[in-house]
Amino acid sequence: MMEPFLQKLTLALGQFPVMPDTPRVDVAYSGGLDSTVLLTALTRLELEMPIRALHIDHGLHPDSGNWTQHCRQIAAELDVAFDSRRVEIPDVRGRSLEASAREIRYATLGEMMEPAELLLTAHHSDDQLETVLYRLLRGSGVKGLRGIAPFARLGPGHIGRPMLTMSKEEIRGIGKDWNLSWVEDPTNLDLRFDRNYLRREVVPRLQLRWPSAAVTVGRAARQMTDAQDILDSVALEDSACIESADRISQPYLRALSATRRANLLRYLIFKVGLPVPNAKQLKALLAATDVTRPDAQTQVQWPGGEGRIFRGQLYLFKPMAPCSGPEYRGSLNRSNSWQGPEGRLELRRTDGPGLPDSWAQHGLTVRFRVGGERFKPIQQGHTRKLKKWLQLAGVVPWMRGRIPLLYRESTLVAVGDLWLSDQVRQIETGEPAWRVDWSDHPPVN
Repeated sequence: MMEPFLQKLTLALGQFPVMPDTPRVDVAYSGGLDSTVLLTALTRLELEMPIRALHIDHGLHPDSGNWTQHCRQIAAELDVAFDSRRVEIPDVRGRSLEASAREIRYATLGEMMEPAELLLTAHHSDDQLETVLYRLLRGSGVKGLRGIAPFARLGPGHIGRPMLTMSKEEIRGIGKDWNLSWVEDPTNLDLRFDRNYLRREVVPRLQLRWPSAAVTVGRAARQMTDAQDILDSVALEDSACIESADRISQPYLRALSATRRANLLRYLIFKVGLPVPNAKQLKALLAATDVTRPDAQTQVQWPGGEGRIFRGQLYLFKPMAPCSGPEYRGSLNRSNSWQGPEGRLELRRTDGPGLPDSWAQHGLTVRFRVGGERFKPIQQGHTRKLKKWLQLAGVVPWMRGRIPLLYRESTLVAVGDLWLSDQVRQIETGEPAWRVDWSDHPPVN
């Protein structure tokens, strides 16, 4: 008869919709107690699909190499495949080492996975309690208070946490009963790290007073998941008339209540792949959407994201790297593209108006605005200052100095992929023509 722990694990695995069809089950294997119990338990279930242990060496402790060898040995004893990666954790100002390590760990695990694989982690109910408390103390909203997700997408596959309803005490008991061998990471004892402090100083006292704290908080986290689903449904409804998530009508936002506007902005910011701002930063962004002066160019920045308002539109994008500047000189020809902080330029064959083949073969110079440039676009009747053309086209002010200008010797012949010079029309060479393709940049209007 299957022992109770394995029965619970089997039931939990059955809740993952991809489980019957996944080609392989991966285990995030640190070598610690929790992941050792999970890996060992999976081998005792006699699954139909193969198992692989994935180990990440963060290089944060002198013994980390020995831990990798320990993991390799245990995997061999259990007759499961083993793969490991060593990663470097950058010291990012204003970001905790814990957060950086976790982000890089999951990114690397995702890279190690094959399509449709299921990665299992050994998070348990005490981890859920710790996570919800940590996020609560940091001021997280509904989304953060969902805690650790039982099942989600990761890389080319999915991630599942089958032990999320099991306690640390139960897992430790299994490790002892099965006479398992695991490593103890001394960095987990360092109380300078917030999570370690919660785990060792706060959570035990809470559980002493309220023994069912982990169960109760786990239930609350599931309720937060339900609440977030409702908020997402409202945001989806409110965004139905928005054509592009990174460019939103300011009057439409102002017509919503403050709470629905905040909910919609969180949803859209996440949708375009930007980090969601904290409460203070979101409040500043909400205030910016209330500015109605036609000359206002409101700008709000947060780590990893930026919002700017121009002519009644809110633009969302990643912070832009410093531009190349007016003194910069680069080159572009039909064989070699150009890449810079302002994006990527390529020349592509076209049957319509384009740069003559001789120009594309000889090469063009990439420059940026210094001011005072004059230009006559193809099929336009007048030569004007480039600044005027950009204004007429509604190009946002923060992009006007970032549009690559293509010169043939000292003559401006193309402005990004916005306009070709009227000189192109005047030259009838019969040569193949090339159009400019400008990519990897924020919207220009």
